[in-house]
Amino acid sequence: MKYTEWLDKNWEKNNLFPPPLEAQIAVRFLKDYLLGEDWYTVNPISQEQINVEIVDAILSKYSKKYRKEVKRRTNLWKMK
Repeated sequence: MKYTEWLDKNWEKNNLFPPPLEAQIAVRFLKDYLLGEDWYTVNPISQEQINVEIVDAILSKYSKKYRKEVKRRTNLWKMK
């Protein structure tokens, strides 16, 4: 389901504010739009752990600041 379809289905006609959206559904929309609907993991892990992979993939793809943090952290690990 597309996010716009979800909005159309869940919007209350006389309400000025958007409908509530469960966190897991929000993560799925972000994954589908930013990583593609065909993105998946092959790891046998919990949904919460998959959420970590999704956040990492999105930030790695779209955040220069995050990529710098990861690089700095990786360099610190190499020094130990």
